[in-house]
Amino acid sequence: MKAAPWFFAPPDAWGAAEVTLPAEESRHAVRVMRIEPPDVIAVTDGRGTIARCAAARVEGDHLVAEVLEREERRRPRPEIAVYQGASKGHKVDDVVERLAELGAAELWAYESQRSVVRWDRAKVDRLNQRWGAISRSAAKQSRNPYAIEARAGLSWTELLRHLAREPLVIVLWEEAMLPLRTALSGQSDRVALVVGPEGGLAAEEAEQLADAGGQLVSLGPQILRTENAPVVAISALLYHYGLIG
Repeated sequence: MKAAPWFFAPPDAWGAAEVTLPAEESRHAVRVMRIEPPDVIAVTDGRGTIARCAAARVEGDHLVAEVLEREERRRPRPEIAVYQGASKGHKVDDVVERLAELGAAELWAYESQRSVVRWDRAKVDRLNQRWGAISRSAAKQSRNPYAIEARAGLSWTELLRHLAREPLVIVLWEEAMLPLRTALSGQSDRVALVVGPEGGLAAEEAEQLADAGGQLVSLGPQILRTENAPVVAISALLYHYGLIG
């Protein structure tokens, strides 16, 4: 598919022959990118569909484009889900952006003993909306037809319940002795990566994660910040499974 400006449209915005960009995407296309008929653009639904389209017309606040060709791309294997300890400020924002560019499938932010923040429902809703926007923007920038699903507000009990369903769980823990590369054997369709919060995982939490089937691993002697550890670990996973490098 020829290089063209990328835009996002949710699945319900697609018809058989046309796609309607959301208002914000339409404003960016028309006012910033100066897109006008019959300019060619690329549109993705964030779920693997990418289409080469021709701008057709503007209806109110929306740009409508004709679908010229459509392609369905499969997500590379393994899927990678990251369970990230809750952190203050905008640190998780940065994690969402970087993991979206690297092609991670999911990010779930959870609360633990040493989490320095606590989120109420209103805060969780705001974070989910913000992370969704960051995910879509990063996916477009990196030409990734899949946008990472990022969610906040997972309790410790819910974290353990999620991990019980994961086929392979890797837990980054600064006191672990097992190197990451040793924990990776053979192929896997999905890998779950658990990263502690700013204060790290407590020993009893690490034990609970191990009891839930997680492998406690180390990235090396250096202690990485909570926002840097998942980026380093995922890069190593992608290299190990032949997806980069």
